[in-house]
Amino acid sequence: MKQNFWHAVWERDSIGFHQDAVHPFLIKHSDSLFKKTSQSLDKAVYRENVLVPLCGKSLDIVWLAQYFNVVGTELSDIACADFFKEHQLTPNVSTVPPHKLYHFENITLWQGDHFKLPLAKLPKFDWIYDRAALIALPMEMQLYYVKHLTTFLDAGASMLLVSLEFPQEQLEGPPFSIFNNDVSSLFDGYHIEELDQHELPDKQFARRRFNVDYLIERLYLIKRP
Repeated sequence: MKQNFWHAVWERDSIGFHQDAVHPFLIKHSDSLFKKTSQSLDKAVYRENVLVPLCGKSLDIVWLAQYFNVVGTELSDIACADFFKEHQLTPNVSTVPPHKLYHFENITLWQGDHFKLPLAKLPKFDWIYDRAALIALPMEMQLYYVKHLTTFLDAGASMLLVSLEFPQEQLEGPPFSIFNNDVSSLFDGYHIEELDQHELPDKQFARRRFNVDYLIERLYLIKRP
C-alpha cells in the first residue's frame, strides 16, 4: 500500500484495524515466552529489546514494555502522538533524519518510513512482534517486507507473528489473508512453530466485522536456524 493511503487512514480516523485491548495471544503466552526475561530483570533496567513494526498506537506496546525496551516503527505522526496522549505520557521528541523519535522511558517510536530505518542507530533486537503489519501488505510487498524485517532477526532472536486467515476472494484487503503455506514460503529456511490459533467470533477483527466464511488468527514463533 502506498504511504498516502495510510496517512489518509489516520487523518480520517478510519482505523478499523486498531484493537481496543491487548491481544489475547500476548496475555496468554507472555509468561511462558518472556518468563526468563522478566525474572532476570531488574525492573528499573531493561536488558532486552523488542521491535514492533508498523505499530500504530497499539496497546500491545504498553504490555510489552513490562518486559522489554520497546521500539516501534510507525508511518503516521498522528498515531505516534495519539499513543502517548492516550496513555497520558509526555514523550521527548527529537529527530534522526528522516525520522522523528518519540521517547518515554523504555518506549521509543520511530515515526517515518519503516524501510528507511538506520540500522546503525538501533539496538540489537531479541524479539520482533508483528501483530498486524504483514497482513496489512499486499502479496507483492510481503516478501520485500519480510526480507527487510529479518535483517533485524539476529541469531538467538525470536519473532512472534500473528496472522489472519480467511477466503481472500471474499474480502478486498487490507487486511490480506496469510495461510500456513504463505508463512512457510515467506520465512523459508527459518524454524517456524505454530503456538496457537483461534477463530474470531462473529467474524470480528479489531473494530471491523467481515462478511467472510471464517476468520482465524494464528500465532507463530519464528527463529533463525
